[in-house]
Amino acid sequence: MRAFLSRWLPVILWCLVIYSFSESSSFTGANTAHVLQVILSYLPFGGGDEEGSSFLNFLIRKAAHLTEFGILAALVWRALAPKRFAYAGAWLFATVYAATDEWHQSFEPGRTATPKDVVIDSCGALLALLIVWACRCWARTKHRAVKRGV
Repeated sequence: MRAFLSRWLPVILWCLVIYSFSESSSFTGANTAHVLQVILSYLPFGGGDEEGSSFLNFLIRKAAHLTEFGILAALVWRALAPKRFAYAGAWLFATVYAATDEWHQSFEPGRTATPKDVVIDSCGALLALLIVWACRCWARTKHRAVKRGV
């Protein structure tokens, strides 16, 4: 039971974090745009134009999607590893959770649910899993080199 909890508790907690972001009206596009404009007004180059800050808001919001579902996929991979299907299972879990998250947002006032966000979330999960895979390959290669005395 202890091993199960140590693997799956971080996944459950991160799912709750994502759920709370979806539940909160503080993270609507309009609210984050307002916060961003206030922050930009303090920078030396000024607040910039509306179009520039709107694009920056878009980038920040989509980067947040990539990051939050990338973290989820990595946590699920950790919970499933060393099973053969750990990568595919982690990606599928994150993608399905992204779809249910968008569906949940469709019921929240001021929030919008778009299939595009599910695709972005899914790409974030895939990117994180590619990073996990690359790090594991690098670590194995380094370990083999050390064993050979290189």
